[in-house]
Amino acid sequence: MNNLAWVCVLGGFGAASRYLLAKWDGWLPWGILLGNSIAAVVATIALQGTLSVILVAGLAGGLSTFSTLIAQTSGLWVKSKPRAALNLALNLVIPCTVSVACGLLIS
Repeated sequence: MNNLAWVCVLGGFGAASRYLLAKWDGWLPWGILLGNSIAAVVATIALQGTLSVILVAGLAGGLSTFSTLIAQTSGLWVKSKPRAALNLALNLVIPCTVSVACGLLIS
């Protein structure tokens, strides 16, 4: 199977996983936070190896999404501005720091 086909398959798996994770909602959209964190770890590990295009564009790309983050943050903004700000900060800080550090340690 060529790289494009693998990107499509893994992207579909990542998107389906994100859909299921989005159902884990509570005080904050915890599922999307988890999905973004997992995608950051996958991308960091993938960039250390030869499968980077397949895993980053496919699995990590399907699993994480800026549009879902913004949609959920907008919904929180209407309900509670502090929760919206916290959600945005957590999604931008945790995947960008802690998850990347974990990915570097694993790889």
